[in-house]
Amino acid sequence: MRFLMVAIAAGVCLLGACAQRSVWTVPVQPVDEAALARIAPTGRLPATARPKAYRVALDLDPRETHFSGSVEIDVELAAATNGIWLHGDDLEVSRVTATAGGETLEAGWSEILDSGVVWVSFPRRLEARRVTLAIDYTAAFDTGLAGLFRVESQGNWYALAKSESIQARRFLPGFDEPGLKAPFEVAITVPEGMHAIANTPEVSRAPAQPGFETITFAPTRPLSTYLLSTAVGNFDKVERPALPRNDVRRTEIPLTGYARAGKGEELAFALDLTPEMMRVFEEMLGQPYPYEKLDIIAAPQWPSGATELAAAITYREGRILVGPNTGPSLIRSVKEIHAHEIAHMWFGNLVTPPWWDDLWLKEAFATWSETAVLEIMEPQGNHDLAAVIDGIRAMSLDSLKGVRAVAEPVSRNEDIRNAYDAITYSKGQSVIRMIDTFFGPDVLRPALGRYIAQYADGEANSARFYSAIGKASGQRAIGNVFESFVTQPGVPLVTARPVCGGALSKIEFSQTRYRPIGSEIPPGGQWLVPVCAAWKDGANSGEVCVLLDAPQRTVDVRGAICPEVVVPNARGAGYYRFDLPAEYWRSLTDHFAELEPREALAAIDSAQAAFNAGAMGGVEYLGFLEASLSHPHGTVLIFALNAWDALFAQLGDAAEPAKARAAAALAGREAPAELETQIRLRGFRAASLQEPEARAALVAEADAFLSGTGELSSDLYPYALRAALEEGGTAMVDKVLAAIPRLDDAVFLQAAADSLGSAAAPEDAARALDLIYEGGISQQVTFSLAQSLMNNPAHREMTWARLTGNFPGFTARVPSQLRRNTPRLARAFCDPGVIPDLEALFAAGSRDLAGHERALEETKEYLTLCAAQRENARAVILPVLARP
Repeated sequence: MRFLMVAIAAGVCLLGACAQRSVWTVPVQPVDEAALARIAPTGRLPATARPKAYRVALDLDPRETHFSGSVEIDVELAAATNGIWLHGDDLEVSRVTATAGGETLEAGWSEILDSGVVWVSFPRRLEARRVTLAIDYTAAFDTGLAGLFRVESQGNWYALAKSESIQARRFLPGFDEPGLKAPFEVAITVPEGMHAIANTPEVSRAPAQPGFETITFAPTRPLSTYLLSTAVGNFDKVERPALPRNDVRRTEIPLTGYARAGKGEELAFALDLTPEMMRVFEEMLGQPYPYEKLDIIAAPQWPSGATELAAAITYREGRILVGPNTGPSLIRSVKEIHAHEIAHMWFGNLVTPPWWDDLWLKEAFATWSETAVLEIMEPQGNHDLAAVIDGIRAMSLDSLKGVRAVAEPVSRNEDIRNAYDAITYSKGQSVIRMIDTFFGPDVLRPALGRYIAQYADGEANSARFYSAIGKASGQRAIGNVFESFVTQPGVPLVTARPVCGGALSKIEFSQTRYRPIGSEIPPGGQWLVPVCAAWKDGANSGEVCVLLDAPQRTVDVRGAICPEVVVPNARGAGYYRFDLPAEYWRSLTDHFAELEPREALAAIDSAQAAFNAGAMGGVEYLGFLEASLSHPHGTVLIFALNAWDALFAQLGDAAEPAKARAAAALAGREAPAELETQIRLRGFRAASLQEPEARAALVAEADAFLSGTGELSSDLYPYALRAALEEGGTAMVDKVLAAIPRLDDAVFLQAAADSLGSAAAPEDAARALDLIYEGGISQQVTFSLAQSLMNNPAHREMTWARLTGNFPGFTARVPSQLRRNTPRLARAFCDPGVIPDLEALFAAGSRDLAGHERALEETKEYLTLCAAQRENARAVILPVLARP
C-alpha cells in the first residue's frame, strides 16, 4: 500500500520561496523518522549490508513524464538487524519485500534525508544471511539533467541516465556509492522502434504491451551504480567494424555510435579514432579492455562534458561531434576527452575508489592518460604542452588558503561534487606526469598495469595505491611522492640560487608554499618534490635533478662553470612554481625565445606568480611579458597572450597603454604558421587590443555566417560572436538567437551563451536573462549565459540584481550538478565589498544548492585576493607605463 506524506520544506526558504518535494513512505510498522534522521548516514553507508547482485526492469517511454521500475537486490547482511540503509531519491515506492530462507516479508521504505538516504525496515529482526529485496516504484523524469531525465530535440524525445556521482538513486533504489560494486541484469521496455542502450550487449527482444517491446541485456561485470547507463530514443545508430584483437586482448569488441536523429554522421571522427586509441591504451597498461562492447553516445543534452558510463560512454554533443567547420582546437579537445573517457574503463570502472575522497584515483589518471596516449599516437601533436598548461591552471585554485587537497575526506553526500574540480583533475594529472617524467615511463606505466590487474573488478583507496605502486615499480619513493602531493594542499614554490666560483658550480634549492599578495596562507610547507632544473652555459647545457625532501638542498652542476640561464622546471614537468635571483630572471627574459617550449610555459607562469605575489616589479614583469611574445612556438604565444589578458583585466580602464605595449611587441614577430595560433591571435587583436581592422574582419565573417552566406571555423565562434554582438546592436542579437535553432550545433550554442553578455544595450542583456528564466535556451548552457552577463561590467549590477531577486527561479533553470557553483558568479566583482551580500544570499541554504559552501568560501577568498592583486598591478605597472 502506498502512502504519500505531505511535502516538507527542504530547509529554510531561500529568499522567501520554498521548493517543495514529496517524501514517500511505505510503512509496515511505526517508524520514528525524527529519530532515524539523527542517526542516518550522511555519507558512506554502514557495513551492515552489501549488495551482491541486482536484477532491474525499467519501463521507459521518453514521450511520457514518468517511468516505472522494479528491482531485486541480493543483499548480504553482516549482522542481525531490523532494517538497512540504502539509497533512493524521490522515488514513489509502492511495495518493498524482503525474502530470506524461502520466506517473503513485507518491508517498509522511508526516505529520511534529502540526499536520498532511505531506511528499509523489516517487520522483525533478520539474522545475518543473504536477503533479497524486491522494490516496485515509479518516478518522474528529472527536470535538471540529473538521474534519469528526458529531453526533446527536433520533435524527438530521448531519455538518458546521468548516474555520476550519486544520481543513480534518482532512478534506481540501491547502494549508491562507488565501492559497493555488484553485477547487474537489466531489461528495459521501450516503444517499438526506439533504441535502448545499456552497459552490456542486447541479448533478446520480446513483445510487451501493444506498441512496446522488452529488451534484455547481458549480465554485467561488477559495477558501481554511478556507472549505470540507460538511454532510450530515436537515435541514429552508427556501426563500425569491431575493435580487432591484439597482443593484449584476444577477443573482438563491437564498436557502435549513437547520436540524435540526423547527427550520426558527425560521430565518424571519434569512432574512427577509437581503434588505434584503444590499442595504445591496452599496450601501455598491458591490460585488455574489460567490457564486451563499446558504445559512443552523443547526448542531445548533458550536464557535463562526458561521463564514463561503463562500455556506454556518454558525451555532450559539443564535445564529441565533428562537422565540416570544426576548428583545430575543438578537434584537439575531442581527442583529449575521448582519451580521458576510454581511460576510465580501467581507472575508475574496472578498479574503483571505494569512496569519493579518493576520486583522484580515477579522474587524475584519466586526465593524465590524455597526454600519455596522445603523445604515443601523435608525437608531434604538442599534447605535452597542453598537459603543462592544464597543471598551471590548477595552480590558480591551489593558491587559495582554503583549497582542498587532492584527496580529502568527504563526509556528506552534499559535498561529493565538490571533489570534481581542477585540484582532482588537473593538479592530479600534473603530479602523475611529474612522477612519470622523473622516474621514467618504463617504471611507472608497467606498474600501473600491475596495480590494475591486482584490483580488477574491485576497489582500491589511496593507501592501497601508494603501497601497490611502490611495490609494483620497485621504487617505494614513488608512493611517497604521490602521498606528499595528494594529501596536502598548495603549490610548492621552489627557489633556485646558482652559486658560482671554483671548479664546480652549484644550485641551492629551497622550498616553501606559494602565497599570492593578500593571502593569509602561513609561511612554510614541505613536499617531497622531484625537481629538475635545465641550465645553459655557453655551448653547454644539461639538467640537474634532486628529490627535494627538505627545506633546502644544494646540488652540483657538472659541466658548467657558471650557468648563464637556469629554468628550475625542466621540460615543465614539475608541479611547482619557481623563483630566481633578479639577475637570472633578466637572463631568462633575454633568452626567452630560445627556451624549450614546455619550459617557456613554466617560466611565464612563474613570472606571473612572482608578480602576483609582489616579488617582481613592474619594469621586470612588463619586460618579461614583452619577451614572451617573441617565442617561435605557437602554443607558447597563445599562453603569453593569456598572460597579457590577465594583466589587462587587472588594470581595467587604465589598460590602454599596456595594450599599446603588447601591440608593439607583436608587430615585430612573424605570422604564426599554426592555424590554432592564427585564430587565437586574430581573437586577441580584435577582442583584447580592439584593433579596428581585426574587429571589422571578424564582424563581417560572423555576419555572413549568421546570414547563411559564409563559413566560420568553430574556433572563431567566441571571438567573432563577441565582436559582432558588441558592434551590431539588437539586430545582431536577433541574428545570433535565430541561428541557434537553425544551425542546431551544440558548439555554436555554447559559444552563443558565452558571448551574449557582450551585447551593448541593457535591453538586450535583459532579453538574455529572460532566456534563462523563461526556458528560451538549452538548460545545459544557462549557467554559462549568466557568467557571460556577469563578466560584462556594463551589465553586472543589473544581472546580479535580477539573479538575486529571483534566485530560486534562476537555480531551477541551472542543471542540478552545477547549482552548487552559483556563488562563483560573484567573482566577476573582484571586490570583497560584495561578501556580506553574498553571505546573506546563501545563508538560508536549500536542497537545490546542496554543497555550495566550498564554492562560497573559495569565492570570498578569491574576491579578496583579486582586489589585492589588482591594486598591486596598478600600483607597480601604471607608473612604468606613464614613463616616456
